[in-house]
Order: sequence, then structure tokens, then C-alpha cells
Amino acid sequence: MTCPRALTLAAILLLTSLTVAQAGDTQAEFVPELNTYLKLSENTRLFFIGSLTQGLSEPATDGEVGAHLDITFAPILRPRLRHADWERDRYLWLRIGYRLLGDLDNRESGFVEHRGVIQLTARAPLPWEVWLVNRVGVDLRDMNGDFSTRFREQLGIEREITVGGVTLVPYAQAEVLYDTRFGAWNRQIYQAGVEIELTSHVRIEPYYARQEDQRSSTAHLNRAGLVLKLYW
Repeated sequence: MTCPRALTLAAILLLTSLTVAQAGDTQAEFVPELNTYLKLSENTRLFFIGSLTQGLSEPATDGEVGAHLDITFAPILRPRLRHADWERDRYLWLRIGYRLLGDLDNRESGFVEHRGVIQLTARAPLPWEVWLVNRVGVDLRDMNGDFSTRFREQLGIEREITVGGVTLVPYAQAEVLYDTRFGAWNRQIYQAGVEIELTSHVRIEPYYARQEDQRSSTAHLNRAGLVLKLYW
């Protein structure tokens, strides 16, 4: 599979996700995102994120930027994995960071969120070369001066395959979120996508996500995303 064919596959997945039926309190959005990873050592790296959220049901644009430190714990019993891809082969790694989110359409009166991020990701091999991925995290949120905490639990599976010399990693995951503002597990996110390795330094990840929220005016949300990942 050549790079143009891989990009075509990504576009088809995104267009397919956007055709999901919308009715009533269901909204849709498109999220282009840039992720940059800068290696500091064998066990540490910097992770930068920048994204735009464009509402498709309603004209609204939100932005997000962030910086993080990733720390991985090298496997003791399997030396090969000490130099492997963190996100595909390492067993355990920690992320600590800060993100700034805001309403780009109403910068003076819209929402602004300062978010501290702590995440711990663990991976375990399953039969048939499938990996089980479990991520737990906490968001420390200051939204227009109001502080709250959100706890996250995400469980997913993925499998690396090669098609025409191109490495693909299809995945599916589900996440539940607990918000201290409501004292409840009020949000669920279901996501499926595929990471496509274009070169040793460049990957893209088209995905589709469905969000359900019992405490939001938007109870159902369809999200199509396209992530560009750069590794240095």
C-alpha cells in the first residue's frame, strides 16, 4: 500500500463516519489534530498536542494545546522491549502534562480551561498477537475559575498488521469518565480507528468516536478525527 492509497483509506474512513445519522440532541464534529513526540532518552520523551474541534451540527470552533512529559519503565524480563515502540510494545508508561482549551469563536466571553493531566498506561499481550491496553487518568480542571476533577478509565484492544509493506494498527476502545461536578460516571466514549505508519517518523490516525453524556445538553456526539503524528 503506497502513501496515497493510505491517505485515501483515511479519507474514506472519515467520510463514512460523518454519514452517521443525526437527530434530536445528537451533534457531530470534526477534529484535526497534530501530535509531536520528541525523544529525550530511552525512558523519557516530550509530547506536544494541538487540535481544533469544528462543530458540524452547529458553527462552533474550539482549540486545544498541550505539553507533556512521558516516562516509560523499561521491561526487566524482556530486554528487546527496552528499545521498542512505547505505544505498541512497552508494558507501562506514565504521562504528566498541562493543556489549555478554549472557545476560539468567543475568546473574550467563551470558556477557558486549564487542565492538568496525569495518565498511566499498561499493556498486556493476548493471543493472536492482540494487545490489551488499559489507561487510567485524572484531569485537574480549572474552567473559568471553577475547579473540578475528572477520573478516566479506558480499556481497548489493538493489533499490528502489515499490508503491502505498510504497518497498520487497527484498534477499538471504550472509556468511562467520572466528574466530581456531578458526582457520577456521566460520560462514555467508544472509539475505533487505525494508525497508519507512512514513514519511520510520520503516522496518521483516522478514527470515529461516539460519545454519550447523561449530564450534558448534547447527549449524543459523533466525532470524526484525523491525527497527524510526528516522531523525532
